Amino acid sequence: MNTLKCPKIHRKGVILLLYGIYFLPVFAFSQLFIATDVYIDRNATMHVAVKETTFDQGEVITDRSQDYGKLSFAKTSDWSNASNSTHVNGFVRMYSEDSFIFPVGNDGVFQSARIRRIDASSPVDFSFNVMPFGNYDIEKGITKIHESFYWNVVGSQPAYLSLSWNALSAIDALTNNNLENLIIAGYDGNSWRYIESKVDLNTYFDNSPSSLLEGSITSVNPINLEGYTAFTLATRDSAGLRLNISQGFTPNGDGINDTWFIENIESFPNAQITVISRWGRIVFESPGQYQNDWNGVYQDNLEPLPDGSYAYTIDLEGDGKLDLHGWIYITR
Repeated sequence: MNTLKCPKIHRKGVILLLYGIYFLPVFAFSQLFIATDVYIDRNATMHVAVKETTFDQGEVITDRSQDYGKLSFAKTSDWSNASNSTHVNGFVRMYSEDSFIFPVGNDGVFQSARIRRIDASSPVDFSFNVMPFGNYDIEKGITKIHESFYWNVVGSQPAYLSLSWNALSAIDALTNNNLENLIIAGYDGNSWRYIESKVDLNTYFDNSPSSLLEGSITSVNPINLEGYTAFTLATRDSAGLRLNISQGFTPNGDGINDTWFIENIESFPNAQITVISRWGRIVFESPGQYQNDWNGVYQDNLEPLPDGSYAYTIDLEGDGKLDLHGWIYITR
């Protein structure tokens, strides 16, 4: 297999400089190796037209000013092997007509993002920044945004957006160990806006379920990229979620409505739930992680409770504050 290899420079700190040029690998070469630091000045583009670029060592560093430099990937070009130690430290441009993962990072942190386009009429540029954004105005529905990193975007068409995190992202602190509250937030020039999104499979790594250590989240609907200049990870205001609490159930074993169902309770893993008989006796308790599986037995044993009305209380955050209460009816 033919390869095009950047000059490997062994002296520490030496950088290959590309000033104000347009660099285009010859199509005869099938693979490009990034084997040392490469710097791209403002207004310059290093355009990769080969099938695959392999990050071997070093960074591609692009100027981040208003007239930023960029590493540009052709429609059929892809990459591999990017990591915390080797990636694009600055802007990447994509021309792919469908989906593309940006190999971007900053300050020793590789934090990729993915675009799946609806309209491929123009390119999209992305960079990743390990630094505070500086504006923390948030709209209703957002609790807080990540204050240590964000992605810059330059684009003008709708696309699905996926953002990633890893062990360096401190997602546990952002979400209070609850991935159900994680969302994408977009900055529209004035404040951070809530973007309906969903934690999905860890497609950046091995397609395993996302965890607090690494994972990805994707917008539910296409985002008009032209309306935003930056994206980050954020948490939603869980108080804004509506719990749809079943007012009754029929635990008779017929497979229909056999358990007490609370819609969206999975978004409150610390919720403490108590059910009390009309005589004040606690008949059911869940200290957290309720699985919608209580079938009307007394204190989780096999003794069925009598038909009738029972009071319930719910402390959503497990902080001792009563948030919800009401009545449910059990009938067989």
